[in-house]
Amino acid sequence: MIREHKFVIEDSVLHFFSGRSHREREELIRIWEALAKDPYHKGEWIQKTRLGRELLVKCFGRLIRYWLDEPVLEFRIDVEKDTP
Repeated sequence: MIREHKFVIEDSVLHFFSGRSHREREELIRIWEALAKDPYHKGEWIQKTRLGRELLVKCFGRLIRYWLDEPVLEFRIDVEKDTP
């Protein structure tokens, strides 16, 4: 049996996502699914959170930050929100 990772987003990302156009939502889902299918994909650079977690960062027109939570097969995703 092949173990597959699933992508997980926080509620703040869900709220951001719900405010996007249909086309933008489809593009975000496509990006997230592609990243989850290749969970060991290298980011373009690493960004550290205040707590010291290393997030991989990739640019797809907007910054997508992510990290692999291997024990539970989750690919955690954050998105650079629009600034007001």
